[in-house]
Amino acid sequence: MYNKVVTIFNKYEDQTGEIYWYPHVLYGVDLIVDKAANIAKTGLDSADTAKLHIRYHIADGNKMVGNLPWLPPKEWEQQPNDELSESITFDSGDFFMEGEYPTDPVKDSDYADRLNGNGFYGYMNKRHDYVFLITTVGGPYTLIPHFEIGGK
Repeated sequence: MYNKVVTIFNKYEDQTGEIYWYPHVLYGVDLIVDKAANIAKTGLDSADTAKLHIRYHIADGNKMVGNLPWLPPKEWEQQPNDELSESITFDSGDFFMEGEYPTDPVKDSDYADRLNGNGFYGYMNKRHDYVFLITTVGGPYTLIPHFEIGGK
């Protein structure tokens, strides 16, 4: 338990409508993947789900995830662009993958023409196993300080 590594990709849209993904590598998380498949009318449809448990601790009044301060989604988006890599949030529309990914911000439009034009998330989902779109966010819980993230 709490022995996995994941990369969280926070989505940010600037004033011009350009989308950027800010990767954050987290060590010592608990990731539970339920591999499943549904039979849809058109054939096999992936129904893989994930539960991600991320611990936090308090330092100087801030909730810290690893060495990054956690901010609620709206507060995270209001930061200056050059500070987005220095904090983390969890929000629907973000995604995560098992394993490490380089932490340089990624411009979504650089991937618009790759693999059916679904942007960076589509590219990652088609190239890597265990990539999950965040569907639910629970926490921050205080009794046992952690977040519970659901993905599909």
